[in-house]
Amino acid sequence: MDPSATLSSDDDVPNNTNHVKLVKDIAAEGLHHIPDAFVLPEDERPSRALHSCEKNIPVIDLAHFHGEDRPQSLKAIAEACVEWGFFQIVNHGVPDSTIEKMWQVTREFFDLPLEDKLKHYSDDLTKPTRMGTSFNPTKESTLHWRDYFHQICNPLPDVIETWPDKPASYRNVSLEYSQAMKSLSEQLLGAMAESLGLESRIFLETFREPDQFLMLNYYPPCPNPDLTFGLASHSDPGGITILLQDEVEGLQVLHEGEWITVQPLKNAFVINVGDAIQVLTNGKYISVDHRAVVNVRLRMTIPYFFDPAKDVKIQPFEKLVDKNHPPLYKEVVFGQHLGGYASKPLAGKSAVDYLKITGNGIGGS
Repeated sequence: MDPSATLSSDDDVPNNTNHVKLVKDIAAEGLHHIPDAFVLPEDERPSRALHSCEKNIPVIDLAHFHGEDRPQSLKAIAEACVEWGFFQIVNHGVPDSTIEKMWQVTREFFDLPLEDKLKHYSDDLTKPTRMGTSFNPTKESTLHWRDYFHQICNPLPDVIETWPDKPASYRNVSLEYSQAMKSLSEQLLGAMAESLGLESRIFLETFREPDQFLMLNYYPPCPNPDLTFGLASHSDPGGITILLQDEVEGLQVLHEGEWITVQPLKNAFVINVGDAIQVLTNGKYISVDHRAVVNVRLRMTIPYFFDPAKDVKIQPFEKLVDKNHPPLYKEVVFGQHLGGYASKPLAGKSAVDYLKITGNGIGGS
C-alpha cells in the first residue's frame, strides 16, 4: 500500500489538493486507532528503544555572554557540542513578545480553513515555501504523524511575497521572528568558532550567503502514540538549528545509547549541530540523531535552520587537520549532500556517514 494514499481520497489524482487530507484533519475524526499507513513495524516503534527522562541536554545561560564570563560560556558551548551535539539556551536576548507573537500566528495558521492551507501544499521537498505532511511521503514506507509549513527566509525582500497572506499578521510577525533568528544564529556560530580556537567569522564566511528556513510543525493529538513517530530518527543536514518548542514533551536526543527526552523550558531555544558543522570541524562537534515522538496532546514546534549556501564546498577546516588529526570526511558540495538527504526517507546519520573517509574512523561520533 502506498502510504500517501491515506492523505488523499482519490488515487487517480494524488497531486490534486482538493483531495488532500492533512494529519490534523485525520486526528479530528476522533479515531480510536491511527490508519495503518502511520503504524510502524513492531521493532521500529518508540516503545522498543531505551529512553530516559532523568538526563537532559545542557542548559546554557547567555545572560553574561558578552561580559567577563564569556570564556565560561564558550567552554560550556564547546563541551555541549562535543558531548551532546545539543544544548538549550536561556537569556538569549530574543524578546518574549517576539516569541509569543510567533506562537500566536502559528496557532492561527494551523487553524485556518483547509483550503487556505492547501494553497501552499506540495510534496516536492525542493520547493522553498510549502505546506506538507510527514517528511517525504512519496518515499516513506510509513508516514509520520505531522503537518508542517516550510518557508525560505532569504533574501527576505525576494521571498516575503511567497509567504502566506493569512493570517493577516503572518508576514510581519514571521519577518520579525526570522530576523531575530538570523541574528542569534550569527552570534552562536561566532561563539562556536571561538570555542574551537578559530576566527569568529569562519563559519559565516564559509557559508557565504546562508540558506535560512523557518518551519512550523504541528503534531496532532494521537490516539496511539506508541505506534508511530512525529518525525523519525535523523540528524539535520546543515549548519545549526534553533528550535522553539511548546510545553509538551516530544523531542528526544540519542545520547550514549539512550533516547533522552528534552525537557521544555518556556521561551528557551534548543540548539543542535548539523552535519555540515560536523564535517567542517572534522568530527570535533557532532550532529546527533534526534526524533519527535507524539502524544495524546497537541504539540507544536518552530525550528529555524541556518545552512551553508548550496554551492558551498564543505570539508574539514585546515586548522583542525594535522598529522595527528587527518581529515575524516571527503569534500562535498553542500547542495549535493542536501539533495541526497531529501531524496530518501529519514535514516539516522546515514547521509553524513556516507562522507566518511574509509580507514580514518570518527573520533567522538
